[in-house]
Amino acid sequence: MQRALHSSLSSTVSGELAAVAAVTGGLFAVNKPPGISSAGVIDYIKRNVGLGEGAMPFDEHFENERLLRKAGKKIYRKKTPTSLRIGHAGTLDVEASGVLVLGVESGCKLLSQYLKGDKAYLATGKLGLTTDSYDAEGMIMSIRDTADVTSSMILDAIPQFVGDIEQIPPSYSAIRVDGKRLYQYMRDGEKIPVEIKPRTVHISDIKLLYYRPHKQTSGAGTLQSEVYGNRVKMPAAFMEYFTSGRYAWDEKTVVGKEPCVGEYMFPFINQPNASTIQLLVTCGGGVYIRSLIKDLGEQLGCGATMAMLVRMAQGPMHLGRDTIDVHDLPYTARIVEAMRRTQVRVAETSASP
Repeated sequence: MQRALHSSLSSTVSGELAAVAAVTGGLFAVNKPPGISSAGVIDYIKRNVGLGEGAMPFDEHFENERLLRKAGKKIYRKKTPTSLRIGHAGTLDVEASGVLVLGVESGCKLLSQYLKGDKAYLATGKLGLTTDSYDAEGMIMSIRDTADVTSSMILDAIPQFVGDIEQIPPSYSAIRVDGKRLYQYMRDGEKIPVEIKPRTVHISDIKLLYYRPHKQTSGAGTLQSEVYGNRVKMPAAFMEYFTSGRYAWDEKTVVGKEPCVGEYMFPFINQPNASTIQLLVTCGGGVYIRSLIKDLGEQLGCGATMAMLVRMAQGPMHLGRDTIDVHDLPYTARIVEAMRRTQVRVAETSASP
């Protein structure tokens, strides 16, 4: 009986959202939290939209997916009770957060415009370390000294990565080769059958917002080097995620220990004395910020790995101003309102010179 009611409700909600999508364009944006895939967000919508307070709490859905990934299991998604078509305009990595543009029904046809369009990212990187995935989820491949790296060196290196550049995507990426995604080859321990070739991508601008050099110690104590700029403060929920759990700087197991080649990097992203940069990157489609930070580190001669990533904007959609929270997704009226706001935002952007 309950399943039948859910199915009937889903059909009604699908019809309502499809009708609104046909009028508004069917686009809206959600603030994807770190720790869940873009597909996981869409799956949550399909299973819970229209249920309101009766929906599965998002935190429960989040935890279910986290446990499956932790167990190393592929997430097989059961058929959803709704036939509603929902897609996204470019995936965000599981540990990335920020603007995720979604299309509902007819809106799915417009997503390619956002996939190729401009995006803005706030990225945090660690200098002196490289990993096989180019981010903190991977295995440490090299460790190099950063004592001589200055903010002037970083500022001088940045222009080489602005404009049309050649970039090699990470081996841990969703690019398909012979019908299989690259990250699947890596996770299965299989050799990628072809060489990953560079791609031409466009980066409009890179701003160095913050650089904290490596804290050196001597017989007299810690030598504090000059800090460049001001670090952008992230929302409390975001920082809680990246300073707790497996990212926590555990005094019993990590403090006093240095990263080593062959270890995973994630326990060290909050290491107090590590060289840290924060960049604001504006770019077109197809850019991998992980590859950008890795290449910048190579140019500096020390290597670098991305630690955190937030998509601040995608097309005219900006984080906070134009996004709804994942906890709004079970409420049909909130998605409808978000689609209407997006219609206005797109119209305003199109009308501006």
